[in-house]
Amino acid sequence: MFLNYLKFKPAYLLVFTILIASCSDDDALLGVDSPIAVSFDTDSKMVEVEETTTYDVVVSTIKPSASPIVVNLEVTSGPDSSLYSMTPSVTIAAGETSGFSTLSFSHALLDFGDEKKLVLDISSDQLDTDAGVVLNEERSSTEITFVKKCTLNDVSVDITTDDYPEETFFVLFDVTTDPNGVLVYQSDTFDGLLETTVETKLCLGTGSYAIVVYDLYGDGIVDGGFTVSVNGAEAVESTSVTGPNAVAFFDIE
Repeated sequence: MFLNYLKFKPAYLLVFTILIASCSDDDALLGVDSPIAVSFDTDSKMVEVEETTTYDVVVSTIKPSASPIVVNLEVTSGPDSSLYSMTPSVTIAAGETSGFSTLSFSHALLDFGDEKKLVLDISSDQLDTDAGVVLNEERSSTEITFVKKCTLNDVSVDITTDDYPEETFFVLFDVTTDPNGVLVYQSDTFDGLLETTVETKLCLGTGSYAIVVYDLYGDGIVDGGFTVSVNGAEAVESTSVTGPNAVAFFDIE
């Protein structure tokens, strides 16, 4: 029995040594701070913009830091900067797991139905890596799509052009109380958009309207014309322009 005990003793010692080493490694890891990974809360967001609409761009981390974390943001693509404004950084306060920068919009400069996309990235080379702050690559970018919200009636004017779109434009009048019409909207000419259907979105209140589509040369829009829909329903059926202009009337109730 004694000889058998001696025979197996090295194996027991080996297992015991492995267990001690394993425990020592765990104790060592407990003394090392894990990194603080930062990321956006969402990778995409759709915002319908009214006059006072804002949107908080949130950056978060899984665990709080003992000191404030400053995360700088970069615009990698987007519309003209006059259409929005925001502070290009987020501060996560000490002891907190998230912070935000408020994005505001220039409501008066936006067009109904014209979606704008703003892409933001977290600037990884400006993170405080000495403090253990790193980038969570899975959500290091966020895309914010914003569009001016119509709180009245969605009106779509579809105009199909011919080979000379630079000759075509339209004007919209409110004729509810004045038969001569009050100008509501005038488009530009459709330069470069030949033989295609161009959609213009408007937001209009109840009333009576007149649309006039012009051909500056006076020979009409060959194989073209226009339609108008209100809240998805046809208000003006397909109408041809055979001379210098064509007029159609519609009501919004």
